[in-house]
This record gives sequence, C-alpha cells and structure tokens, in this order.
Amino acid sequence: MTTHRILTPDVARGIMLLAIAVANSVTVWATNIDNPMVGTHIGIVMNDSLWDKIAIMIGAMFIHVRGLPMFATLLGYGMGMILVREYHRKNPYKRILARRYAALAAMGLIHLVFLFFGDIMFMYGILALHVTMIANRSDRLLLTVAGVLWIAGGGVTAALTLLGWTGTSAYGLGYVEDQLVMGETFLMTFPVQYVSSATTIMPAILVGFVAGRRGMLETPEPYLRIMRWWAIIAVAVCFIVGIPLGLASMGVIGGELVWSAINRVAGLVTGPGLVVLLFYLSRWLQQHHKQHVLPVRMLVALGRMSMTGYVLQSVLFTALVLPWGLGLGSGSGAAVAMLMGVAVWFLTLIIVYAWSLTGRRGPLETIHRRLGYSRPTTALRRYNGRS
Repeated sequence: MTTHRILTPDVARGIMLLAIAVANSVTVWATNIDNPMVGTHIGIVMNDSLWDKIAIMIGAMFIHVRGLPMFATLLGYGMGMILVREYHRKNPYKRILARRYAALAAMGLIHLVFLFFGDIMFMYGILALHVTMIANRSDRLLLTVAGVLWIAGGGVTAALTLLGWTGTSAYGLGYVEDQLVMGETFLMTFPVQYVSSATTIMPAILVGFVAGRRGMLETPEPYLRIMRWWAIIAVAVCFIVGIPLGLASMGVIGGELVWSAINRVAGLVTGPGLVVLLFYLSRWLQQHHKQHVLPVRMLVALGRMSMTGYVLQSVLFTALVLPWGLGLGSGSGAAVAMLMGVAVWFLTLIIVYAWSLTGRRGPLETIHRRLGYSRPTTALRRYNGRS
C-alpha cells in the first residue's frame, strides 16, 4: 500500500466538476421558459452564431455524458481504496462503507429537494450501498455484472432518448415550482430513475471499484495495457460519436435524436478511460515537479473538496443564472451558457482553494465524515490523509 495521497483522483474530480458545471449549465441551469431548448439536447444556436456552434461541438465531444461516467468511476475507485485500507486495519469494512455512502445519499437527498433536482449524490449513494453488499465478490463476477448492466443500460438509455426523454426542465416559474415541485417529482418517479441509473451508472462504479481494490492508479505497471485500451476507447467515443453529434445538433447533418441516443449509450463507457487519461496527466505533472504550481494546487483542493464544490455550484447557479436570481445567461445560446458554467466552476475553484488555506477539510466533507464514521480516528481527521 502507498503511504501518500495519489494525485490522480483529486485532479480528476476537479476537472470532472468543470464538465458537470458546463453540461448542467447548457442543458438545465440556463434553460428558460421564454426560450426553452427545442430540437437539440446539448444547447441551441441563436442567430446562426458561430460561437454557439463551436460551443456545441466542444460539448458534444468532451462534455456531455463524459463527467458523470467519470464521477461514477471515481466513486467506485474510492470505495475500493477504502475497502483495502480498512481490511488491512482489520476494521469492519462493509459497515464503514455502508455508513459512508448512506450519509452520501442522505446529503444528496437534501441537495436534490432544496437546491438542485438534478442532484447525483443521492442516487450514487444508493448505488454505492448496493456495491457494498457485494464488496467481497470476485473481480470476475463484478466485471461480468458490469458488462451485463452496460448492455441492458444501453438499450434503456437509447429507448428513453428516442422517445424524447431528456430529464431536463426549463426555469422561470419561481423556487417552489422550479425546484421543490421538481424535486418532489423526482422522488415520486424514483423507481424509474433507479432502474435507469442502476443499468447505466452502476457498471462504471463496479469497474472503478475493481480498479480501486487492485490499486491500479497506485501501482499501474501490471495494468498499463488495459489502461491504454480504456484511454483509446474514451478518445474514440469523443471523436467518432462526438463529431457527428455536434454536426447533427447544428443541423449540418440529420439524425440529431439518433446521435444523441448513441452518445448517451457510448458515452457511458468513457468514464474509466477519461480517468486513465488524467492519470497520465497527473503522472506527467509529478514527474516534472509541477504538482506544486498554483493552478494544480487549486485543482487538487477542489478535488479534495469535491462534495462542497458540487453543492456550491448549485448555490452559485441559483444566485447568478436562474431567472429568479440575477438571470445571467438565462435562456441563452450554447456559448454563453457554457461560459456561465465555466465561470461558476472557476468561482468554486477560488472559494474552495481559499478555504483549503485554512488547513481544514471542506464543510460538507467534515459533515460527511461525522455522519459516516461513528468514531473518527486521528487518521480520518487529517486533511492530507487518504480518502
């Protein structure tokens, strides 16, 4: 086991939050009942704007259905790391994992109801609890389950997309209708949401869990070949699927709904590969002694406080973008919506880095640990400890 915190998960979480902020800004936060997105799933082109077209191409290739599979992979990897750590300490690892991810689900539920109906923490916490139940099963069995679910999830996702289901909603009616009612609606349709997530997100969690249990990022040498293949698959999906999706969304070619369905299916397999690509980036940074430069330190701080950063995005989007906030970028084209997503992410980066200078954990990370561990040890309190 390594005794120091590896760089890759923190860098990956920080970049993942950028992808999530941009994707949510374009498809959810910046939508407005006065100008809802019609005819495209990844943004709109207003007045034949070249900048909107460029934004749509960037989003199609690198943003949409990229951040969430990466989040799922990282979630699973963290679970695998915790299992190995607690097993070697002779602690009841299943109980620890269950408490930790039950706490994540509880915090996600509050976020879902009161701040952002598109929350992912609640459902990911529920799925992580299921992984806890089979945490001691063989890698072969877990990867077989992942493969079966991926195939089933592809069919479910494609069907929902072709039927016109996008899971988005336009803002403009006020907090109660826009947020509380939508949050309640999600809970009422939880069984459908659960089946969809269990067949689409669970595979990436399981793959990440197996990788974390093996310590692939800490000791990558035995796994470099499979890691390269994951990276190749991710790059291939970004270009082979992303380019025609972008062109179809701009009306250059037909079949936008079909390409959107293909992207929502193929994009699910990009999570592990994108983590691998960021592993290569992190290794390069460390080999060239760049991990201590300010931008990297800021990114790592955000990665370590990813829960705080994620919820902070909802607060900032609510205050800055929604029609009943400042309305900046509300109902805009893809370029402005993407710019607002980047701006919100950058603000979270600055705020979280400033907080990290105090030497304390993030506020939500602190709450999460207090809920997830009944008797926190000194090792669990340390800011620079492994998690």
